[in-house]
Amino acid sequence: MTLSINKALPALTLLALVAGCATTPSAPTYDANASAASQANTFIDADKEKHMKGVAKVGVLSCNVMFGMTTSASAATSKGTLDHRGVSRADVKVSVTYTAKGVDERQLQRIADSACQDAEKQLGSAGFQLVPHATIKANKNYQEIQAGGRPSPFEYKGKGGTRYLVLARTGESVTDSRYIGAGKGLAQSFKSVSGKSSAQLEAQLMKDLDMTGVNINLLVDFAELQGDGHKTWGGFGNKDNAKVSRKVELSVSGDLRFQPLDEMKCGRASLMNPAEVCSILSHKQPVFATKQAVASPATFYSSIDNVTTTGDKVTSGLTKGLGMLMAFGGQSNKLAQDISRYQVNLLPDVYQAEIATLSNGLIGMAVTKAAAAR
Repeated sequence: MTLSINKALPALTLLALVAGCATTPSAPTYDANASAASQANTFIDADKEKHMKGVAKVGVLSCNVMFGMTTSASAATSKGTLDHRGVSRADVKVSVTYTAKGVDERQLQRIADSACQDAEKQLGSAGFQLVPHATIKANKNYQEIQAGGRPSPFEYKGKGGTRYLVLARTGESVTDSRYIGAGKGLAQSFKSVSGKSSAQLEAQLMKDLDMTGVNINLLVDFAELQGDGHKTWGGFGNKDNAKVSRKVELSVSGDLRFQPLDEMKCGRASLMNPAEVCSILSHKQPVFATKQAVASPATFYSSIDNVTTTGDKVTSGLTKGLGMLMAFGGQSNKLAQDISRYQVNLLPDVYQAEIATLSNGLIGMAVTKAAAAR
């Protein structure tokens, strides 16, 4: 569906309209009953796969599942710099938010644990020699990596109220710098001088166990919202429509990153520190990632409720009123708002089962491409 507001006329004509379904090119359909090999090229991109040559013994260094809990998008009308008509106008910002309800953190943890266990099984089934996770957990370098991570679940908040929960396996922390932020990355840069950064500890762990490391990251989303922007192209002409398209659909995307043992280089930590440190340069790490999310047509929710609050309505009404007043004064403004909130009530059993199918399919296709590149 597309929420659209047109502001080509003065503020008195401000209207919120619900148009038909947005027309977008149809995405490939994932078939859970088809083989991973037959669909891998459709859904998975391979990068730096030439460095997979000779990879045989592998171990999963980290496995994270990121769950979308709240997603949002916005768009706005705006006056272009070449508009000299002198027409009074009140521009408007459209904001739409969808929130998932019906599963708790314990259920999400079970889903994450299952996805990570399935990923290990798929690596073994594809012909890789898998180092048991219990062996990895017993290594002192892995324990030090874990001690420097963030508690799981880790809450990630984005613009417009977007909210995600990142879960590692039960009892483990979130260590990937993509989640824990720049502050943690800065701390890691200081640690690298002494050979104690997470990347260096991972490399030492791989050397200890004579294995290639694998990092797994999955993203589970329940809705896709997309706004058509806030500014006109080049800023010249008027932007008289503000549209937010939305589609409620369960999907999984993500990647598998390999750190080949054969690409490891070791040397002194620093001029003042003779201790050996090892690392694998990022441009020699093969990555197998989704180029198209793996989605399910199943209905995984009982209802979608409009939960726009009284406060939202008051805010929208006030800003529209101010917009009209300013329009009468001949001024352009960005005050008017149109706020909508929806709640997607999940069916926990269906939600969990569909994620298992989708994540299993994604990992299967990625592992198939990785094994073929060896």
